[in-house]
Amino acid sequence: MPIFKYSARDASGASTRGEIEAVSRKVAVRKLSAQQLRPISVTESGGKAGKSRKGEGFSWASLTRSGASGRLDNKVTLPFLSALKELLACGVQAGDALQLMSARLNDASQKRLATVLWDDVRQGRSLSEACRKQPEVFDDSMVSLIEAGEATGNLNNVLGRLVANLEETKAIKSKLSAAMAYPSLLMCVACGLVLLFLFVLLPQIEGLLASLGGDLPLSTKVLIGMADFALGYGWLVVIAVIFGVAAVLSWRKTKAGRLRFDEFILGLPVLGRFLRDVQILRMVQVLSLLLENGITMVQSLQMSERSLTNHAMRKRFVEARGKVTEGSSLSGAFKGTGYLDGMALDIFTVGENTGNVVPGLKQLSRQYGERVDQAVKSFIGVVSIGVLIFVFLFVGLVALGIISAVFQLSGSLSG
Repeated sequence: MPIFKYSARDASGASTRGEIEAVSRKVAVRKLSAQQLRPISVTESGGKAGKSRKGEGFSWASLTRSGASGRLDNKVTLPFLSALKELLACGVQAGDALQLMSARLNDASQKRLATVLWDDVRQGRSLSEACRKQPEVFDDSMVSLIEAGEATGNLNNVLGRLVANLEETKAIKSKLSAAMAYPSLLMCVACGLVLLFLFVLLPQIEGLLASLGGDLPLSTKVLIGMADFALGYGWLVVIAVIFGVAAVLSWRKTKAGRLRFDEFILGLPVLGRFLRDVQILRMVQVLSLLLENGITMVQSLQMSERSLTNHAMRKRFVEARGKVTEGSSLSGAFKGTGYLDGMALDIFTVGENTGNVVPGLKQLSRQYGERVDQAVKSFIGVVSIGVLIFVFLFVGLVALGIISAVFQLSGSLSG
């Protein structure tokens, strides 16, 4: 008969661990419940597992994963955790909350996720173990935080911090989208006007002047030459751009290509600094959450590194973690990355001297959050002004060509 190791809490809330024999995980959970124990995790450790045990993995949840509607990805993470946090704040246990959500949620993706997690939890797995089986929704740092919250009995607060961080990340993405919306609209309008002038108005003026024997002014000849080039060779330019982008994306998928590409992006004058600040902000937020909930420094650094999407930065911080493991100070190791300024390093130094870096990390998170907000506002202003100048110059060139052609036409008619 299989033997299961369990971690549970008794009626008084005290933690207890042990082993229990049962034919399946579900039976083990029922036995623990009969002993007035609330299971946190139940995992098989030994004994014979028959063929029925092998078939146990083919559960209704596995059918849900493959057949139910609703796609599971990171878009569902924030609304799902927000709903779960609200139920836990009302005093509902995590398992009961998942059961309620699987039955009452209207969103197909959230309902599917709640159902899958509930199926794992009711078999004796902890919430963190169930979340770890959904890597497309929960990354390693989230799972580690949930695990720390379960171990410390502080799950609701951990979920609250997670939701707050996810909302901040969503706000940054929304600001970036808003920053590009107005310039993109201006570019589309400008391109539409230019195409109208080049392919509709100018050919008519050109034909009229040619019939009258007049000569086109230089500005009009430049515009007509641009139109002829676009009509004759524009498709080649488009194909070349498509193949170039596809080649860069294919090269970026390789390990060496991704590293070189990320290094190049970080080296850009304005965009590189902004991307560094965004990456550091996310890492500092995750690191403070992990340390605040009892995760060791080295483990926290390892898990927070995974929040860095820029591989060049991640490589530097992995090297910094190695120095910390060897005994170097956190501020000294981070200084070697070259991504943190003097103020940030001073905050780490103060935190190490006081024995608690969490307050310093929270302060650093606020500073980088304000810096990112200011950078987004500046970016909106610079891009908007740049696009306006480009549009005015281009439309002005077209207008000059048309007006010059009109004057030339008037002179030809009067002559």
